Amino acid sequence: MRGEQHGPAQQPRVAYPDGPVPLPVGDRALEARRLAPALAEDGLRGGLLSWDGQLEDDARLVVAVARTAAAHGARILTRTRVTRVGDGEVDAVDERTGAALTVRARHVILATGVWAGELTGAVALRPSRGSHVLVRAERLGLPRAAVNLPVPGEKGRWVFALPRADGLVAIGLTDVAVDAPTTDPQPDASEEAELLEQASAALDLRLEPADVAGRYAGLRPLLASAAGRSERTADLSRRHAVLADPDTGALTVVGGKLTTYRKMAQDAVDRITTRPCRTARLPLVGAAPPAALRSVAAPPALVRRYGTEAPAVVALADRRPDLLEPVAPGVPYCGAELLWATRHELVLEPEDLADRRTRAGLVQEWREAVLEAAAPHRSAA
Repeated sequence: MRGEQHGPAQQPRVAYPDGPVPLPVGDRALEARRLAPALAEDGLRGGLLSWDGQLEDDARLVVAVARTAAAHGARILTRTRVTRVGDGEVDAVDERTGAALTVRARHVILATGVWAGELTGAVALRPSRGSHVLVRAERLGLPRAAVNLPVPGEKGRWVFALPRADGLVAIGLTDVAVDAPTTDPQPDASEEAELLEQASAALDLRLEPADVAGRYAGLRPLLASAAGRSERTADLSRRHAVLADPDTGALTVVGGKLTTYRKMAQDAVDRITTRPCRTARLPLVGAAPPAALRSVAAPPALVRRYGTEAPAVVALADRRPDLLEPVAPGVPYCGAELLWATRHELVLEPEDLADRRTRAGLVQEWREAVLEAAAPHRSAA
């Protein structure tokens, strides 16, 4: 399990929110199985526990970042594709209407991931695909902690089984080189089989393709090394870089991880201004300390997703209490969330609700339920 290191003089222990609780040596394996019941008993000696990996929903994070930027004066344009980067300007096309536009600015920063190479010659990328499969938490005994497993024969690569708040467990992560970026990357059959086999190695059950409730993949914008295509993508650095295009002066941010997005932003901003970047002290919309969030008058699932804005989501159901019910049995999203997104989060089509404002699209039956529920909420917006 995810771990923290203890000095040799310390007694083995498991960390809890209220403080570390020492455990007798013989109880460590029992405690590990209490937190991850599907772990195989054979050879299990215990685990190390830490408190990372607690992001509730990456779609909610992206929307919160965009709305926070808008609150500070940014203009958010969706469905807009940049076609050319010039000196202090970019040309773009509104993909819904076909209208062309030019945006001028004192500084241009490209944070375009695996598409950066299409807009600037200042970077050489070697993209790779990281894939996940989703398994119902009940299949693994409703785990309360993540399990990390070293990939056999690989250095520094791990497969994890990470419980999510929506009743699923995410099993990942692969590392497969890709030749060209795509807007909808998907795991292939060999990746799914690899993940199921590697996760099963530490379990008292064998995961089969029928256990897969959903799947998803992402593309890593890895910087190519001097060795070029001869080097495995798994061996390329995950560190980010801020690079200047000598022809246009535009800065490009590439590499990095979701967990370092604020540091990436700070490094880019520090390159274009002498004023200190504010991101380290700037909360996102809805953010508050844990103690404050515990007192928010709203269902816990909504507080986890919307923070202090959760009561405003609940208020949309004042005359429609059914809006706080799941859109369909077993689906972890309610109608009030769809209405909130439609009114406040630049939703342009039903697919936005299923795939980009919620993560219902990860499970096909959830996606279908959200799309079916979306029509009346769009008309009510």
